[in-house]
Amino acid sequence: MDIKEIRTQRALSRTQIKLADFVINPYRGCEFGCKYCYSRENKNVKKRTEPWGSFLDVKIDAPFVLEKELRFKRPKCIMLGSTTECFQPREEEFKVTRALLEIIKSRNIPVVILTKSNLIEKYVDLLNYNPNNKIYFTFMFQDKAVKDILEKDTPELEKRIKAIKKLIENKIRVKIHVGPFIPFMEDLRKLFQFIPPGIKEVEIEVYNSKMGNFKEIVSLIKERISKEKSAALAKTYSSGKDYNNFCTFLRKEAQKINEDYNFKLNFIVPEFDSWYTDKIKYE
Repeated sequence: MDIKEIRTQRALSRTQIKLADFVINPYRGCEFGCKYCYSRENKNVKKRTEPWGSFLDVKIDAPFVLEKELRFKRPKCIMLGSTTECFQPREEEFKVTRALLEIIKSRNIPVVILTKSNLIEKYVDLLNYNPNNKIYFTFMFQDKAVKDILEKDTPELEKRIKAIKKLIENKIRVKIHVGPFIPFMEDLRKLFQFIPPGIKEVEIEVYNSKMGNFKEIVSLIKERISKEKSAALAKTYSSGKDYNNFCTFLRKEAQKINEDYNFKLNFIVPEFDSWYTDKIKYE
C-alpha cells in the first residue's frame, strides 16, 4: 500500500448528491479496493497509474482547512465519504475523519455519512449530537465467496451488523444501503434476514455499468463464480430494454420480500449506460 500525506486546498466541496449541500472526502484512494467502485472514474483517481486499492492519499490538513472555510461558509448539511471510505483501517492511525467530526459537531452541523466500515462504531460520541445525522450503511454480499471476489478487504457482514446495532443503541439514524446491486450476485431474501432490528429504511441502488468497471466484473464472475451468471449479467446490460426489464423485476421482487419486513423501501435506478447526474431519481 502506497500511503502519502498530502495537503489540500479545500475541505468542503459542493455536491450534486441531494443528501447534502457540501461533501468532504478525507482521503483519496481507498484501502478496501472494491472491484466495482465508481470512484475509479474520478478525474483525480484516473490520473494515477497504480491499481485501485493500492494507494491512499491522506489529506492531513483537511481539519485545519475546514476550520478556515467555516468562517465564511454555512453548510446546511455535510456529507462524508462520496468518493472514499472515511473509516478505512488507516483512519485509526491518522484520525483525519475524527478531527473533522469534532469540528462539525462543535458547530452542530448535521452530517450524512456513507460507509461500509465497522470502525464507525468507535465514533458514536461524535455522531449522536444532532437528530438529523444519518448513516447510510452499505450492506451486501451475505455470500462470502462473492464478497471475497468483489470486495475482499471490506469488513465482514457480521462486523457491520455489530456496528449498526451500536449506532442504533446510541440513537443514531441508520439507513441500509444495498448497492451497487449487481444482478445475480446477491439474494435479497437471504440478505434481508441479516438486517438488524431497529432498521426502518432500506434502499437498493442498481449497479451502474458505465461507472462500475463492467468488463472486469463480468470477467471475474465468469472465471471465479459462474459462466452462466456472467452471461446473464452481460445480457442484462446489453440493451436499455433488458436493463429496464431487470430493474422492473428487481423492484417487484424487493417489494414482495418486504411484505415480511415493512421497511420504508426505495430504489436508486441509474439511467442505462449513463453517467450519474443531479437528475438521478430516488424512488
